[in-house]
Amino acid sequence: MKRSLINIFLSLGIVFLIVGCGNQNEHLAKGKELIKSDKRRKEERAVREFKLAIQQQRDNAEAHYLLGFYDSQEFYENDLPEWHQASIAQRGQHMFKAYQNKPREYLEILVFDTLRDDDINVQNAALEALTLVYQQGDRKQLLNQLEKAIKSKDNRDRHDAHWVMSNIGRSDPTTMVPILVDLLEHNQMGTRLNAVKALGEIGSENAIPVLAALIESGSAKRERDREVAEVRQMAVAALGKIGGNAVPELVKITQNKGSSLRVDAIRALSSLGDEKAVQPLLDALKEKSSREIVVNLKK
Repeated sequence: MKRSLINIFLSLGIVFLIVGCGNQNEHLAKGKELIKSDKRRKEERAVREFKLAIQQQRDNAEAHYLLGFYDSQEFYENDLPEWHQASIAQRGQHMFKAYQNKPREYLEILVFDTLRDDDINVQNAALEALTLVYQQGDRKQLLNQLEKAIKSKDNRDRHDAHWVMSNIGRSDPTTMVPILVDLLEHNQMGTRLNAVKALGEIGSENAIPVLAALIESGSAKRERDREVAEVRQMAVAALGKIGGNAVPELVKITQNKGSSLRVDAIRALSSLGDEKAVQPLLDALKEKSSREIVVNLKK
């Protein structure tokens, strides 16, 4: 995956250069050429060139992005041949600076390309950058791009969008929860599934009523009014992550012996350690079930 992302920037080779003050940025060009090469310690050497490119042209978006993409903050500091690893925050800052200089271009790259990288550190740097966009950049445009991604037909786009939305939503549930609730009406099951998952990870109790209604839709008379089993099962898990005032809803499910989600509710309750869940869990231990029930009563 990383190779395909790098090709976005390197496929045109040296011909495609960033121009500043009428002159090409030779350090950026040299760094990109090093990445394509098979030279020893090429990434470290390329990072040095990207840093020099920024010294030459401080608003060079591509150099900032590539500094965030590759794993280095310093190169041969004090003339010692040491590789100094950059923190996720530092790498995210560089990616955010790329966005600041070219917002439209790099917002799309961060959401639809960088988050897809196989390296978890690259993913986390992109998440850091997107969080900064939410806090300091064009929030509306970011939310538009995330909604576009979670509505995508590509499962990876949907997963990445839910991950970013849940992380942002933990610090600002007032904004994010209503957006995710609206997405529960989307006609694509994968979109609804990821919206439910994000609501659970945000953990806002404001999501409890809509998740409970979604679960109860399984008993609707008309098939078109019933949510699919997979999404309802995820909604039970989401209630388990929220806890607190979600516990009575989970207990209600365990007490409905006709519900196909009883075992899911019991599992969710067993992970919470809430006193209100103890008796329903004890009752569940007395029952026989076609699905295995593992109950942990430890707090």
